[in-house]
Amino acid sequence: MRVLHYSTRLGRSAGGLYYSVSGLARAMAALGTDVTVAGGRENGFADDKHVWGTLPLLTHPLGRSRYGFSSAMQAEIARLRPDVLHIHGIWSASSIHGRFAPRGTQVVVSPRGMLDPWIVSRKPWLKGPHAALFERPMLARAHLHALSEHEATAALSYMPALAGRIFTLPNGVDPASAAQPEKRSGALYLGRLHEKKQVLQLIEAWERHAKHTALTVAGWGGQAYEAQVADRCKSAKRIRFVGALAGESKAQALSTARFFILPSLSEGLPMAALEAVSHGCIPVLTEACHLPELFAQDVALQMAPDFSDFHDVLNRLEAMSEEEKTMRSARARQAARSYLWPGIARAMLDNYARILSEPPR
Repeated sequence: MRVLHYSTRLGRSAGGLYYSVSGLARAMAALGTDVTVAGGRENGFADDKHVWGTLPLLTHPLGRSRYGFSSAMQAEIARLRPDVLHIHGIWSASSIHGRFAPRGTQVVVSPRGMLDPWIVSRKPWLKGPHAALFERPMLARAHLHALSEHEATAALSYMPALAGRIFTLPNGVDPASAAQPEKRSGALYLGRLHEKKQVLQLIEAWERHAKHTALTVAGWGGQAYEAQVADRCKSAKRIRFVGALAGESKAQALSTARFFILPSLSEGLPMAALEAVSHGCIPVLTEACHLPELFAQDVALQMAPDFSDFHDVLNRLEAMSEEEKTMRSARARQAARSYLWPGIARAMLDNYARILSEPPR
């Protein structure tokens, strides 16, 4: 089976896709699958490409627009004629490549949160024509991979004709070190700095309600928003901004934080939350993070996306006994086992095999 993964951006600027697509592709290759990765590269990609390991990479420069179309890439996809072309993300040139995939190639599309109503409602004047030209024709022939039941429902609402061609499989995560840190303390926000993540609102609410728990904000984002976050943290008493973290520094932050918090308005399925759970952080999430199983298993604490209950949530965190913290941390690590990449990759390959057994659309 020859699989080609396409993502518009292959560097860190892709946010969660940087980790989710690379983790899936590497895990598939480890299972013996013929995997190639294609997509756009930005300035500084040489510092980011290590996440793809030894996978063959086909890249093209993105340019200023970062839209991602490359006629040379389209020709290369046609030449390769993979058995499966897996498109990650939409509303970009990825949908063009999926729309004009070679005959005989089965197309799998992972919207990765981009069919969430919050996302679809933004810039309708642009998304409407783009969808008519590319997304809808692509999805008319494709199978859709949803990260959660919520995403599957959103996809069906967007395009009812997808019925019978949707399967659900979560993101995966690499196993964290089994070693326990000497001490955990404070809370951590880690991820992209973007308005949908409500980082500025989190800082304001933390400053207003926290009595003694410190918050670390780690991440990267658009220049203006990141500057606002950094500036606001400078004047806050219990909050510090540490910028983007990767590698060992990221693992250290996740393994020493007691709580992980993500007050998001819109997600596919957040990689940072899965990594936090794998490291034993106690997650505090909104319903929009689409991890209801973590609430059902009493692993995560839930907060309202409008921060209306934040005072009570924060009081709960600060009043939590050491015994409960230890218990919840262990429960988080246990829950993470169902998201490990080898199992997720095997399940994805099983879906590919099922799709390949069907006549091409």
